[in-house]
Amino acid sequence: MSFAEIFTVVVPVFLLILVGYGTGRRALFDAGGAQALRELTMQLALPAALLLSIWQTPRHVLVEQLPLVGLLAFGFLAVYAVLLGVLRLAARRPLRRAALFALACVQPQYAFMGTSILGGLFGTAEAAVPIAVAGIIVNVVLDPVVLILLGMPEHPERRTVTAGAAAPARRPALATVGGGAPEAATEPASTETGSPGPRPSVLRTVGHALREPFCWGPVLGLVLSVAGVGVPEIADSALSLLAGAASATALVYVGVSVARIGRPALSPAVWAVSLTSVVVLPLLVYGTGLLLTSAAVAAQAALILAFPVSPVPLMFAARHGSAEDVRTIGSAVVLSLLLSFVTLPLLIELVG
Repeated sequence: MSFAEIFTVVVPVFLLILVGYGTGRRALFDAGGAQALRELTMQLALPAALLLSIWQTPRHVLVEQLPLVGLLAFGFLAVYAVLLGVLRLAARRPLRRAALFALACVQPQYAFMGTSILGGLFGTAEAAVPIAVAGIIVNVVLDPVVLILLGMPEHPERRTVTAGAAAPARRPALATVGGGAPEAATEPASTETGSPGPRPSVLRTVGHALREPFCWGPVLGLVLSVAGVGVPEIADSALSLLAGAASATALVYVGVSVARIGRPALSPAVWAVSLTSVVVLPLLVYGTGLLLTSAAVAAQAALILAFPVSPVPLMFAARHGSAEDVRTIGSAVVLSLLLSFVTLPLLIELVG
């Protein structure tokens, strides 16, 4: 694929994001409208696209994806653990800040941007499998583990709440999946008491993730494909119509959410998180994949991890971090998106 062909895949994606950014700046979508875009994508359109694509994938092709599962698990989970240890032990960052910044480095917007770019590169059916695998690893394993870490007290003696103080508003343990975030994510939470609230349960957060269509849709498609159940013509037509809305609404939502974050603050921490996300991590996974698996598997895993920083760490920072954490991670979301306009085509050219 020539560099010109790569740009024909990448540029339309960023043009739609720019459209969403413009509508966000002009306030054509209020908070409720932006939330509706996210819900349409994550609760209906994208799950339908993944369900149909995996359902239509032959059984033997799915079995061949096991190396991809391992490589993505390495990129999401093993690298997160290493970054958490470095930030916590070497850089001596507080546990919550280390957990948030490590998550921002490894969790990309694979769901919102992946369907368009990976679909243009590999085909819709081939792109659905790595996106679904990434969604299951992130939403069933990574994000619940991070929530447990964020629920651990930094200083037990600071957990005493002043008598008569208002209790913090209760929020869902896992409010989003797949790279999106609710509009309230940019509002920093109060940290005066030093306590993030009740520690979330592992089973509760995992159970919440499994109830999301973005998680159970691909799993259902996998079960039907392995069982050899064919796709009925009516189901094919209905799911195809719904899936057609996934790419456009997802990209417009990315632009709207970036507009709501505002201008990034270009601090060293913001640059470090952004460059780790869109350059260091995908290159590390690609090199590891070449050593352990095939070039095709390495390319798919690297491209899944090469997308900009997800707003999910920003949502977690608003609930559990400080105002400085919210500014840093929000700025990294914006900066990594700008950088990815250059880094994504270069990475695609590198992996062939």
